[in-house]
Amino acid sequence: MNIVSQILIRFSSNLIGEDQYGNKYYSQKKTDKRFVIFNGKVEASKIPPMWHAWLHKIINKPPIKRKKIYVKNETPVEFGEPLVLIE
Repeated sequence: MNIVSQILIRFSSNLIGEDQYGNKYYSQKKTDKRFVIFNGKVEASKIPPMWHAWLHKIINKPPIKRKKIYVKNETPVEFGEPLVLIE
């Protein structure tokens, strides 16, 4: 991507999020246009399904990663670690 494109994107768009492949998703400030800047080779199959749905306006909220919370389990676990995953 050239420097002119980077400047235009920075001033006319909001960074919404980034996926596990390093692709960055933007939304234009004035219009509701959504687009992606690929990390490396342009390959449409590298867009995860939830980001694809957001790009095509099937869902309104972007699929931003939620933090995983680990809490201590009150009952002892016979095998494994006494932590449970809450999502």
